[in-house]
Amino acid sequence: MTDFHVPPPRVAKGQTVWDRIKARGPELYVEFSEQPIGAHSPDLQFVLQHFRKAPVKGKYVLVAEVPHKQWVLGTLTGERGEPVTINEDLRFTSIEDAERYVFRLRWKDLTGADPGSEKEGSI
Repeated sequence: MTDFHVPPPRVAKGQTVWDRIKARGPELYVEFSEQPIGAHSPDLQFVLQHFRKAPVKGKYVLVAEVPHKQWVLGTLTGERGEPVTINEDLRFTSIEDAERYVFRLRWKDLTGADPGSEKEGSI
């Protein structure tokens, strides 16, 4: 069980789980940034599972252009058999940097806020 499943002692009336998650965006992003690949806290796992359950259409993905060396940002069309839409301007030579970027995009889509903008500039 995550902290998000257990209401804090003073929860404002009408406050949802996502309100509490959004409030912790920068903190969860720091955790993810430090170790984008590997084990995560239950709270971060909760968020990542929601990212994975997002609708397929418009979902951000990483496409390996050169296996284990270079990745490009892609977007799924949501149509079976249709190719991934590739963003030619966003290439990464580090899988960790690529994962961090996708995390920020997905977080921004979900909450409207960029959790890494204070330290890394806006996306």
